Amino acid sequence: MTKFSDEFIDEVQDYWKDNKGKFTGKAETGTHKKRIVEKKFGCQDLADHFNLTFSQANRIIYVKNGGKK
Repeated sequence: MTKFSDEFIDEVQDYWKDNKGKFTGKAETGTHKKRIVEKKFGCQDLADHFNLTFSQANRIIYVKNGGKK
């Protein structure tokens, strides 16, 4: 498992708290019937921003928060 510094963990968690659930844009989805949906900021967006894997970002958000939610 990769070890992260406490400063980096705090930075990731603060960024997550500031952007969680915000709309990031619109996308066209659907195979047979096209729909336009608004995409929300999620864990994968956080991972892409900090160049982490999804599992690493998930672990920093939910496991490394010291029991706080």
